[in-house]
Amino acid sequence: MDTPHVLQPHDLEAGDVLLHMGRGELSRLIAWVGDSAYSHAAVVYDDTQLMEAAASGVRLATLDQRITMKENFHYIDVFRPSRLQQADHDAMLADLRTALMPYLGRPYPMTSLFVLGLVCSVRNKIPGSRDLRRVVRMALDLVIDNDPTRVVCSELVYRGFDEAPTSPAHALRLPVITRSRQHTPLPDIDLLALAHETLEDLRRADRSPSLASEIALLSSPMHGMRELTAAAVEDASEDEDLALRLLQARTRLGITMPKQASLTAVGGLALPEPTPNPKTVLPADLEFSPGLVKIGRLALASA
Repeated sequence: MDTPHVLQPHDLEAGDVLLHMGRGELSRLIAWVGDSAYSHAAVVYDDTQLMEAAASGVRLATLDQRITMKENFHYIDVFRPSRLQQADHDAMLADLRTALMPYLGRPYPMTSLFVLGLVCSVRNKIPGSRDLRRVVRMALDLVIDNDPTRVVCSELVYRGFDEAPTSPAHALRLPVITRSRQHTPLPDIDLLALAHETLEDLRRADRSPSLASEIALLSSPMHGMRELTAAAVEDASEDEDLALRLLQARTRLGITMPKQASLTAVGGLALPEPTPNPKTVLPADLEFSPGLVKIGRLALASA
């Protein structure tokens, strides 16, 4: 594997897309379900700031502060938009900022648990473990109940480029390439840590779980991954319920078929989607967009 070129904040340019891999079990699940190396996205707004959809809403944050967040992120990779490398760079960049600014302060349905539900819905992909499915069910409920006017991280980045008032229209739109579902092994998940993250995310989303849910989440890791034969009838009922919630979440997002259903047989890739639903744009869509070129990895340090 090639060692990424290490970048400092002064190496970044406005318009660069920052793809993050968060620490924590929910971030690992988001990346696995999304067939991606990333769980969060942001865009460089100017020489000193990035814009992102965070738990507090869409906000500006300093680049200097971001590079001190080693405890929060395993790595942050930098992708440069090829369209912003042309002679009309300044005008295009102004249009990008014009499109992003109205989102500043907009509420964000973040939690990482919501993002997990979103990614499961878009990829039509559910982990096989009974304990993980319990978490996914809670994640899908957040998607089903979400206010559609709120935006998530990769949606914010995509909308900024797509909605920039350029001439001609959509000159900055990032092409989205649909990828087939990958067969990456499910990572080892610390179930107890995942349970605590899930409960904290539910509280952050003002969805305090019932005592029964807390007990179920916190006790299941003590028993380990259950054998499917140990609770076949119960699991079958839960699977039906989960399938229904997945369908409801996909309907809420306006998804009529799995993204990978229209793939060609060549390399597992389809032609770029001309007008993808912004709500279904995932970090992986930015990662593999032909409109972005990976230029390196941001140097991180502890605060």
